[in-house]
Amino acid sequence: MEKLTLTVVTPEQSVLDKITCDSVTLPAEGGEIGILPKHTPLITLLGVGLVTYRDGQAKRSVAVRKGFAEIAADTVRVLADRAVSPDQVDTTAARRELATFERKRMDVVGVEQLTEVNEDAAFVEACLSIAASK
Repeated sequence: MEKLTLTVVTPEQSVLDKITCDSVTLPAEGGEIGILPKHTPLITLLGVGLVTYRDGQAKRSVAVRKGFAEIAADTVRVLADRAVSPDQVDTTAARRELATFERKRMDVVGVEQLTEVNEDAAFVEACLSIAASK
């Protein structure tokens, strides 16, 4: 059976390095994209959410915030502005951070600031989601 190779990196760290898996789901800017072996080559912008990968019955995820993904020759490369694995999430700090973003929503001025706060909150929610599943 064909397999994919998944790598997730940020400017600061490598979060996943050449993980072999059966499928990958990406949070593209326009919605989720499912990737299987022999996928058409593609470059896409990422939104905020979970990069989920399956190997057999095992399902794992990392949280990402923006960036882009390249799919070519059964290789999925994710270059994210921010990315964390479940082991990197401090749930207490993340809950405090989420509460801060909820308060900031009340004070934003303009669509640009609201979008930024919403993306920050969505990233923290994704982090909490993966931490709960470990």
